[in-house]
Amino acid sequence: MSCIDEEIPYDIPDTWTWMRLENCCVKEIRRGKSPKYAEISNVIVFAQKCNTKYNGIDISLAQYLDETTIKRYPTDEHMQDGDIVINSTGTGTLGRVGIYRNTDNTTGLLIVPDSHVTVIRSFSCISSYYLYAFMKAHQTELEKKGEGSTNQKELKPLTLKEMLIAVPPISEQKRINKSINVAFSHLAIIEKCLN
Repeated sequence: MSCIDEEIPYDIPDTWTWMRLENCCVKEIRRGKSPKYAEISNVIVFAQKCNTKYNGIDISLAQYLDETTIKRYPTDEHMQDGDIVINSTGTGTLGRVGIYRNTDNTTGLLIVPDSHVTVIRSFSCISSYYLYAFMKAHQTELEKKGEGSTNQKELKPLTLKEMLIAVPPISEQKRINKSINVAFSHLAIIEKCLN
């Protein structure tokens, strides 16, 4: 891993700092696992299609996990409120950034990610909503970082780990979060009007 000083893309305020994404996270940046599905169970699988292009997170698109395989998923891999999800394979969906909220999961069931989704979970001193907003603003760059053949491009966890994040002080993160919450509220109103 190279020195951040050589890669800084632009100037930020003196009170902010550049950090690599892996240093912002409380758990290792990695993809979920290839699931074994079932007709019905008490566990659902978060797949790329759940991180939709226009409607945010849609858990109704999830399938059920065969519960005999749940032991393959350590507890820290169970999705949590505020987890950032990134579609990590395939042309057209690669690099799409979303944020999972418990309110998205109307089933109330345990949920785990599949192998085409990378989960980012930030430390409590870095707002997941701020981190989501920063990554969403750089989604086009993430889409271009896929490796492999045209239809099988992958966004590798190592690429995400090395991503540079401009981190403001907590007070600034809270101010930014308020703007994000207003935006989420407006999106919810628009979705209700469209449905």
